[in-house]
Amino acid sequence: MSEIETVFSKSGNKAGWIEIDNFPVPNRAMNFGDGLFETMVFDQDHIRFSNHHIARLHHGLDVLNLDGNNVDFEGLESFLNRNFFGQKLRIRWNVFRSGSGKYTPQSSSTDQTIQVSKFISAPKTKLTAFISDRIRLFPTAWSACKTLNSLPYILANQERVKAKMDEVILLDYRGFLSEAGSSNLFWRKGGEFFTPSLDCSCLNGIARKVILEELIKLELPIQVGDLLPQELLSAEQVWVCNVTGISYLAQIEQKEYSTERLSIFQNLFE
Repeated sequence: MSEIETVFSKSGNKAGWIEIDNFPVPNRAMNFGDGLFETMVFDQDHIRFSNHHIARLHHGLDVLNLDGNNVDFEGLESFLNRNFFGQKLRIRWNVFRSGSGKYTPQSSSTDQTIQVSKFISAPKTKLTAFISDRIRLFPTAWSACKTLNSLPYILANQERVKAKMDEVILLDYRGFLSEAGSSNLFWRKGGEFFTPSLDCSCLNGIARKVILEELIKLELPIQVGDLLPQELLSAEQVWVCNVTGISYLAQIEQKEYSTERLSIFQNLFE
C-alpha cells in the first residue's frame, strides 16, 4: 500500500464519500488554511479514541465558526467499515470551509476529504533529540486545535532534518516547554509524571489526553504546567506521543535517558 492509498471527498450536505483523483481547487484549505484535520487510527472496525477526536474536532469547528451539521463521524466510520473492514489504517480527516473567496468567509458550511493510508506505529525509541532555538510557539484561540496551518511544525522538522536528529522539542514564546515536532511531550522523575500545560501553546493531543486519563485512573501524581527546559535535566525518562503510539527519547542534546517501556502505557496504543 502506498503512503496515501486513496482520497475521498464529501462536499457540503451531499450524502456519501466520493473517490477523487485530484484535490478540489480552488478551496479555502489551500488558499487560507481555513479548516481543521484529525489524524486517526482505524483499527479493524472502529476509529480508536473516537470520543476524543469528536470532541476536539467540534471544539475547533466552534473556534473557527464552522457549521458542523454535516460533519458525520458515525457516517465516516460506517464508510470505512464498508470499504476497509478488518484493516488497520491511518486516516486523515480534513474539514474545511466551503467556497473560495478572500479573507472574509462567504460561508460557514464545510467540505471534507479523507486520506486513507497504511498504518505505521510510532518508533519505540528515538535516539537523538534537541531543543529548537529557532521556532517558538505562540498562544492563540486556536493553538490547541489541529488547524490546517502547520507551518511551525514544518519549519521545526526541517531544522531537525538539517541537524540530523530524530526529534525536535519546541518551546513557547516565553521559553517554557511546549511539545515535539509532531507529538506531545511527557517525562518522569521517580514516580511523578510531567507534561506541559495547554497554556504553553501545545496541541490538545489525543494521546496526551489518553495518557493523562490513565495516570489519573491509576492515581499517579501528574504535574501539568509551565515547565522550563531545565526540568528535563533531572528526568529519568522522556517520551513523545501521538495516536500512532509512544516514542521514548534516548538522548536530548548531551543528557541520556532510560528507554525502558513503561508497563502502565503498554496496551494503550496497541
